[in-house]
Amino acid sequence: MNSISNLIILDSNFILLPFQFKIDYFNEIRLNVEGKLRFIIFQQILDELDSKRRRAPKRANFIRLLENGLLYLNKNIEKFNIEIREDVKKDIETTDGFLLRMLKELQNEGQNLYLATNDSELRRKAKKLNISTIFLRQKKFLSIERA
Repeated sequence: MNSISNLIILDSNFILLPFQFKIDYFNEIRLNVEGKLRFIIFQQILDELDSKRRRAPKRANFIRLLENGLLYLNKNIEKFNIEIREDVKKDIETTDGFLLRMLKELQNEGQNLYLATNDSELRRKAKKLNISTIFLRQKKFLSIERA
């Protein structure tokens, strides 16, 4: 029996992937990460996307990608054991700072920890914390960079 446990934290840009680049990221991660998978999305990420939607009422393309990305997410919540945590950033924090703080807290839970993001600066900071990352490469496939 495989007892490897993996915790994957999703950043906001991953939520747009299914329709932006035709990537079924939940299945791709399942195929490429061995063991049990648990996905977490923080309320802060959903709030950030909602804020972007409100700031971009004329950006129909972004809104369509977001709505389809959220639909994909909701369709897969039970199938892929996706947890939405209520955590949000502190007033002085950026969303990236918040994510890094949450990753540090989760590091001690005794499982493999991954950050799924296409933000290269955030990936670099996660790597410094010894956190593995999952990202889109060449707009076609997911790549995993282990810490």
